Amino acid sequence: MRGSGFVAQIPSWSVAWKGDGFRGDMQLKRWAWIWAVPSLAAGLAAGAPAWAQQPAVIAPPAAAAPVAPPTLSPAQAEVALAVLREANLHGLRPQDYLPADPSDGTALIEGLARYAHDLKVGRLALGDFPANWAVRPQPYDPAPELARALAEDRLKAWLDGLAPRYAGYVALTRGLARYREIAAAGGWKTIPAGSSMAIGSTDPRVPALRARLAAEDPQLTDLTSPTFDPALQEAVVRAQKRFGLKPDGVVGNGTLAFLNQPVGQRILQIIANLERWRWLPATMPATRVQVNSGAAIVTLFRDDKPVLSMKAVSGKPGDETPMLVSAIHSVVINPPWNVPTRIANEELWPKQRRDPGYFARNDYVVLPTEGGGSRVQQKPGPKAALGRFKFDFDNPFTVYLHDTPSKGTFDLYARQASHGCVRLEKAQLLAEALLASDPKWGREGIEAQLATGKTLRVSLSEQVPVYILYWTAFAGADGQMHFRADPYNWDRLLLTKIGLVGQAQAKKDA
Repeated sequence: MRGSGFVAQIPSWSVAWKGDGFRGDMQLKRWAWIWAVPSLAAGLAAGAPAWAQQPAVIAPPAAAAPVAPPTLSPAQAEVALAVLREANLHGLRPQDYLPADPSDGTALIEGLARYAHDLKVGRLALGDFPANWAVRPQPYDPAPELARALAEDRLKAWLDGLAPRYAGYVALTRGLARYREIAAAGGWKTIPAGSSMAIGSTDPRVPALRARLAAEDPQLTDLTSPTFDPALQEAVVRAQKRFGLKPDGVVGNGTLAFLNQPVGQRILQIIANLERWRWLPATMPATRVQVNSGAAIVTLFRDDKPVLSMKAVSGKPGDETPMLVSAIHSVVINPPWNVPTRIANEELWPKQRRDPGYFARNDYVVLPTEGGGSRVQQKPGPKAALGRFKFDFDNPFTVYLHDTPSKGTFDLYARQASHGCVRLEKAQLLAEALLASDPKWGREGIEAQLATGKTLRVSLSEQVPVYILYWTAFAGADGQMHFRADPYNWDRLLLTKIGLVGQAQAKKDA
């Protein structure tokens, strides 16, 4: 206190953790603050701070006795080493956590803390998330929980509870183990290029095709027949479905490219998707709309069970649909399309200049804006790019879910073709499901409003969470792994950021 003639003594508890705790490099420097928090009562007297009642000159207080860092019992050290040695079960690397000297208790505790952090919220630092990866974990400091687990002798139970509990995550860990077994057995061989193979073919590559399919498909048992028979065709169809390809049973260049991906690439793809699961909260709402932009699929969940699923069209590379979490607050019936300036300038105005009747034929109008500018809007109707329904939720990317008059794109198997918003195959069914709690907006009410051609925004009585995620590896209902082509190259980018893929190779692949 300036001019008081007193020297303020800052109580030791208030600075005890300065420089301590779990840092960005995940090194635990000191642990005293976890166990030792001196009582504050001694620092107060008669309602005034203790220092205010002291003489002007005060000898510095005696140094506090050092507090011993946490230690592991022999049994706890054994548990810790066993868990860290199996970090690869979760797609983590044991060498990132195991101490060089297993008997070094301090290094082992630090390794446990790094492992706990990475398993619960992932290895990517928050500052390394690109802007359009807006699904991010909450900051997590494992030090206090680790300290309590050690003090209460429940280290194994605590460590076992860190990984995500989602069925999708658990299924990926099983897939990871299986594909590592395939790799340990030698993986699979590349099928040479050639003409398409289909039922009836006697191509000399047919046995190689059988061997390749059997590596992932236990239903295919005949590995020797040189003829492309119905059983082999069925195996090809199953593989095409797992890859998100047209299931025509014909092995052309597209199917061959997926089959020839090395098993190591599939393992890395699983690891990247395990990492994304760690960014999610411990649980998701039981009722939600979930979008997988990597596979272009939208699913409505109720009571945590899928009740409506449909194809979608997500953003094309360069206009990627961002990962985000929000809540649908309204359904717009007969929506107009307020064309973003970039799209208007780069796509629509050039068409209008080449063909002066383009705007009129496609129901575009030019509206004035404040300041003497203008913007382009497409009126609602049969030609409207947003179709008949738009689903609004707050987000900084100005993306939304919407209907479309262009249904042909849903027949494609690579459906990343929009400017970033998500087009829905069954938009009216989703609207009916979200508005089902309001008797006014049953199917008849919605149809009546559609018939008017007028725009109406209907607010939901209860907002419905929406999760836009990016999955390129996931398990099907039968437990078989499904893979997609990483259309945004986000698997590669993530693996590069966490040090599993080299920068030079990532740039080459980009």
